[in-house]
Amino acid sequence: ARASTSSARLYFLAGPRLLHHLGTTHALLARTAATLSAGAPQVPERVEQVVDERRRAGKRVDDVEAELAGLLARDLVGEVVRAGGGGSAVHRHRTDDTANPLGFLNAISMAFAKEVQAARQDGVPPYIVVLSSSPSTQTATSTSTVLVFGSDEAKVKEVGDALKTKLNVKGGGKGRWSGKFTGVWREKESRAVEEALGTLVF
Repeated sequence: ARASTSSARLYFLAGPRLLHHLGTTHALLARTAATLSAGAPQVPERVEQVVDERRRAGKRVDDVEAELAGLLARDLVGEVVRAGGGGSAVHRHRTDDTANPLGFLNAISMAFAKEVQAARQDGVPPYIVVLSSSPSTQTATSTSTVLVFGSDEAKVKEVGDALKTKLNVKGGGKGRWSGKFTGVWREKESRAVEEALGTLVF
């Protein structure tokens, strides 16, 4: 059998190109060392430390967000239960500058579902919840996130369709409806959500 052959390319730097490469590499290392307040030999160790600290901080943020989502969900379920009657529609708007605001709204909805299960024995009326979230600084091209969930899929879709009409929210979903609103979210937009919820008949 013939032995398989393979080729490889070798690249060399010499003369002015080598000097330029070494100068650039040294400048980058020196800049990194200055940023990390460390000597050049300590840079690898300090980078590992920074990465580890970032990982721990990310885990801490996740834990705190999960706890906050649980508290917000508990408050929402309490409001739904206190409203009683034939059904309850609730809207909450918040400011959120995270990279994934829908992720946090989903966390609230999942925590809400757990709280509903826990409160089921006390009686939970039909409900629709709309969560919306906007960045702290908004422009005409800003994106706000909307999440609709509830005890009745048809009602969830009804509210989602109303938000498409009233606010031009682009979105969809079955059982849990999510969408995005482009522009500045003001009191007017929150009123439009309240109006959409006000037309519901449970």
